[in-house]
Amino acid sequence: MNKLLLYLSICFFCSLSLSALPQDSGSAEAEKYFNAKGEVFFVFQINSPSELDVITRIVSIDKVIDHQVYAYANRKEFLKFLKLNLSFTILPHPGDLLGPEELIPETNASSPSTVWNFYPTWDQYLAFMNGFAASYPDICQLILIGYSVQGRELLAVKISDNVNLSEAEPEFLYTSSMHGNEIAGYPTMLHLIDHLLTNYGTDPRITDLVNSTEIFINPLANPDGTYWGGSGSVLYPKRYNANYIDLNRNYPDPEDGPHPDGNEWQPETVAFMAFADSNHFVMSANFHGGAEVFNYPWDTWAKLAADDDWWQFVGHEYADTVHIYSPSNYFSGFNNGITNGYQWYTISGGRQDYMNY
Repeated sequence: MNKLLLYLSICFFCSLSLSALPQDSGSAEAEKYFNAKGEVFFVFQINSPSELDVITRIVSIDKVIDHQVYAYANRKEFLKFLKLNLSFTILPHPGDLLGPEELIPETNASSPSTVWNFYPTWDQYLAFMNGFAASYPDICQLILIGYSVQGRELLAVKISDNVNLSEAEPEFLYTSSMHGNEIAGYPTMLHLIDHLLTNYGTDPRITDLVNSTEIFINPLANPDGTYWGGSGSVLYPKRYNANYIDLNRNYPDPEDGPHPDGNEWQPETVAFMAFADSNHFVMSANFHGGAEVFNYPWDTWAKLAADDDWWQFVGHEYADTVHIYSPSNYFSGFNNGITNGYQWYTISGGRQDYMNY
């Protein structure tokens, strides 16, 4: 109860502080989004990339294009940003750009199938994940990683030829959408699960993958953010979790300590750290949205990973494969589709650095 009262007091204080500032059009527009989502999306200019070393500890940077920085902030973060006296422009929240006609799913879609192309409701997602395990019990197991702030299940499936055993095989983790409004990877992971299961035993390459690897797939790591507008659709999602925390700044950091964002570890963070501790993932892929690029370690510091040459090699393998199947000029920015995280922009408390370190 004391923690709850403290949290409510902090939010109340931040609300008063924001309203006490000189009210220009930008602050008024920001207030509208804080009331609806508890976060704001905005863009500002920097003169030098070195400025990001300070700014990244204040707001959640989404992407950097030349000297334009796109970022999110909750109330507390935005108040700190305003003290930098940088000019900014409040942007429409990306989660609000599509309407119900684009995002309300088909009502008759209730079973796993490759013949669908929509974002499922929360109940449909649960039906999909349970249905995969029920339909393919010999090679698919449903795993409960933990629960979100609002009590939604954090789910994964394990796909392996001896799915109920822990074999001496490499373990690989796919995970998506820890930012609740970056959800292109969400249905993509559902399709990947379906593709692996339906082609096992007939496609030699997939059969070999399943027989020689323990594959874990978590399609949705921040369900409260994705279903912020309600469990009936992904309409009006937000980046942060239900406590207005960016989950990809909430992990222990090899450079900046256990709580680089100044917040307690969130239930989602604790669940995924325990999930990593209970398995031995030799590699993982974490799907985000908003930029077309393969981002490789490290994010927190300038020094290169010991296997930097290898990261660049496999990164280009991935990007080159994308180029074969994509329209021209897709996934071609940065170093022809790949970037070192720190060289793009530095962050602290990211899951990528936590998992690798």
